[in-house]
Amino acid sequence: MGAFLPWWLPLSFVAWAAQMAVFHGVGLFFEWCDRTGVLASFKVRDIERLTYFQLLPRVLFNQIFILLPAMVTFQFAGLAFTGAPHLTAVHFVAAMLFMGVGHDVVQYVFHRFVLHRPGLIRTLGHSVHHSTGASKSISACYMSPADFFLEIVLPYLIPLSLVGVGADVLFHVTVASLGAFGGLYEHSGYDFAVRLAKGGTSGLRRPFVWLAAALTSKAHGEHHRRSNVSFSDGFGSPGICDTIFKTRWDIVEAARKDDALRIMDSKR
Repeated sequence: MGAFLPWWLPLSFVAWAAQMAVFHGVGLFFEWCDRTGVLASFKVRDIERLTYFQLLPRVLFNQIFILLPAMVTFQFAGLAFTGAPHLTAVHFVAAMLFMGVGHDVVQYVFHRFVLHRPGLIRTLGHSVHHSTGASKSISACYMSPADFFLEIVLPYLIPLSLVGVGADVLFHVTVASLGAFGGLYEHSGYDFAVRLAKGGTSGLRRPFVWLAAALTSKAHGEHHRRSNVSFSDGFGSPGICDTIFKTRWDIVEAARKDDALRIMDSKR
């Protein structure tokens, strides 16, 4: 248990509660923005057929009956949320980086090679998530239970069980909260990088372009639009697997042309 938690309060529940507070707090903020138009200049996708309250029941079911039991099970099986109550600063930062890489790898494997297999995309219900347009924030968790378990729960809990962070409350709350925000933002239809990419002049422009690349929600929007790109390349993700396998949205066409040219050259 965490050093500051009573014995009867599982750390897994605390992390889940923090994630829910961030998810639904930020989700309501984006919904307010949608209704008022306060951030309309940043809205780049607005194609959702379902309303916030039509999306919400399935989202809550997944969070309460899939995510929470899985987190508690991992704790009581001794796989995560247990151990030393504090991390050193170096361990904290290194573990955060490992979580990013681990999430990228696990999500890519399940997302591309399982959920997008022609015979499984409907069987496992990934088509439910793709019925949304990634333009309403809480659609991040609008999924079938099987899809939610493979694409959200396991990419979070498998790296967490390997990283060895014990019961450090700050680490677990930070990871859960950042994960919630990232999913909400990349499904919100907003892209706060749209102005940054045009900012600056000459030599001063490059930092703006780098910042825009870090803040953009373009990758996951392209995944929903094209389906066969950016399987784990999204906001907050290092995009390692999509880069290695050349499925990143901004390089996939060039990679396919290069492959076609190599095939043609080999036949000459």
